[in-house]
Amino acid sequence: MPDDAHYFIGIDVPDEYKEFLSKWQESLEPFVDYRKWVNMDDFHVTFRFLGGLANQELAQLKNKLTNLVGKPFQVEVKGIDFFGKEDQPRVMYAEVERNEAIFDLKQSVDDLLLDLGIEPEKRPYRPHITLAKKWRKGKLQIPKDVLERKILEQHHEFDFHISSIQLFQVHPDRVKKYEVIDTFSLE
Repeated sequence: MPDDAHYFIGIDVPDEYKEFLSKWQESLEPFVDYRKWVNMDDFHVTFRFLGGLANQELAQLKNKLTNLVGKPFQVEVKGIDFFGKEDQPRVMYAEVERNEAIFDLKQSVDDLLLDLGIEPEKRPYRPHITLAKKWRKGKLQIPKDVLERKILEQHHEFDFHISSIQLFQVHPDRVKKYEVIDTFSLE
């Protein structure tokens, strides 16, 4: 693996639910003006973006992740929300339930990263699945709650089982930008 590659730790959304989220995108696209819509194969929940890692750092990280302690759990995907300005949000995402299990797992990941000398992020963690990013122009014409209602009238909320976490490598020049390079089971 190249020394300049970038990585992150997260949860790969199961394929059958990627299809649901793709339908959400199709329903939302006429109402919002984003430059980039996330490829269905790239849907994930990020725990921590790591940036560039040397091969030795990557090997140490994989070793630590192999020993990660956590139990499988369910999360609910229950609507949409935004990051950024209310009238020109930079990111639109599917909202992932903020339950104790996901925060416990995130804390375990942060703890093992700290053992490797990687400081925790300062901003609060908001589990989500990015649907679109980079607002193009103009202003959001429909309030978030109305957009969310439109989605949930046509498509349902769903939940999925998390029994592992993944280490992803970022490929910015590919259509499928995020490659799972390793999976670590929760037991």
